[in-house]
Amino acid sequence: MTHIHENVQILAAIEDVWPYFTDSTRIAEWLMPNTFKLRDGAKFTMDCPPGIGSGDPVECEIREISAPKNGAARLIYTWVISEPRAETVLEINLRQVNETTHVDIVHSGWPKGEDELRTRHEMGWAHLLDVRLRGCFETPTS
Repeated sequence: MTHIHENVQILAAIEDVWPYFTDSTRIAEWLMPNTFKLRDGAKFTMDCPPGIGSGDPVECEIREISAPKNGAARLIYTWVISEPRAETVLEINLRQVNETTHVDIVHSGWPKGEDELRTRHEMGWAHLLDVRLRGCFETPTS
């Protein structure tokens, strides 16, 4: 399989979820510190800490932005890691269903022979979406 497909449902409006993919401070809350700028063609980095990845920044470039409209939003950017070298694409789709936003991520373009790297990313996305991102919207219970 050359792609990763993960999804999560967030009990929040799409307009409240969208900044967690498009605002540098919000992205850092659940994903990684970054230099994200919401502009077509903008280049930015994600600071992948050692132990999770190589410790080298992930190089990214925005390919498509579709801000929330009619209950849907989309963001696509490249995701390039240096060790081992892999150029992939991250596609994020948000869809509002009643009071819930469905977040669907497809991370594609994994090179053949990089199964371990793809598997690590797959486990990472599952945790990041289900625990870290969802945790930004859930209030702790006492």
